[in-house]
Amino acid sequence: VLHGVDLAVRDGEFLVVLGPSGSGKTTILRLIGGFVAPSAGEILLDGKDIAPVPINRRPFNTVFQDYALFPHMNVAENVGYGLMVRGTKKAVVRDRVRETLALVALGDFAGRLPSQLSGGQQQRVALARAIICEPRLILLDEPLGALDAELRRQMQGFLKQLQREIRTTFLFITHDQEEAVTMADRVCVMRDGGIVQIGSPEEVYYRPATEYVARFFGDNNLVEGVAAGDGSVDTALGRLTVPASAPPGSRVLVVVRPEAILIDPPLGLTNRLEATVAEIAFAGPATQVLLRAGGIVLRARLPSRVGGLAVAAGDTVTIGWNADEGHLVAA
Repeated sequence: VLHGVDLAVRDGEFLVVLGPSGSGKTTILRLIGGFVAPSAGEILLDGKDIAPVPINRRPFNTVFQDYALFPHMNVAENVGYGLMVRGTKKAVVRDRVRETLALVALGDFAGRLPSQLSGGQQQRVALARAIICEPRLILLDEPLGALDAELRRQMQGFLKQLQREIRTTFLFITHDQEEAVTMADRVCVMRDGGIVQIGSPEEVYYRPATEYVARFFGDNNLVEGVAAGDGSVDTALGRLTVPASAPPGSRVLVVVRPEAILIDPPLGLTNRLEATVAEIAFAGPATQVLLRAGGIVLRARLPSRVGGLAVAAGDTVTIGWNADEGHLVAA
């Protein structure tokens, strides 16, 4: 499933492993958690190989997508279960449960059963159960997948705030790019059992390492061309200026974010060209504009305005972007 994976998780960071189904991201979580044994290689904690160590002796806890709460136990009993099986005194368990439920804003729900809670509340119970034993690492296996869109956004902010407060390392598995950029300190992008890029959300978003990352991570514009060797690329749109050069004659892709493309840009912009407006789609705070130029369709994302944009489908417009907004990857 995995091929040559070399991943270092930093102490106290929020690391998101991002990739489509079948990329191997959940296998990484299962290996670290001890649910499966590696056929080769090592899993090092403080320099010691813990691959042979059973699940219950690893200082990690896992939060699953289906929460895995005990239906016959109330919230307090679910959260305190890990301490109880360790033989912790009841009075200590009671105090720790109260403190942990307050941390996840569920102090008034201690006596309720999981069936009496919303999806977001059940998720927070699962988190409380994971953090109460103070693990070195919390593994989260697509825990927001069952929530609706608005609740997912709320939980993204809550998770990041919680991680900063308790200062525990989080390893979060997801296929959702928005979750990755919203919460991560670093993003690890996977494909076909291997890691293709690791970096900050800004690095992966604006400077994808490969064509695959550029296509997977957001709706980038990719314009194929031939490098001229002087920081410019010859394309169907004309000669484009980019912030980095490639060997002359090499086939490359110029990657441009939709929000970087301007309509009626300032005269000083290096990359300027004529285009035809093909379609305009209102999408709340942003308006998506499809543009045709040189036989290529480009996507622009502009701030929405009351009354709409001052262009319409069929209009011929000048578009452009700053040279440093572009990025080169090998075609």
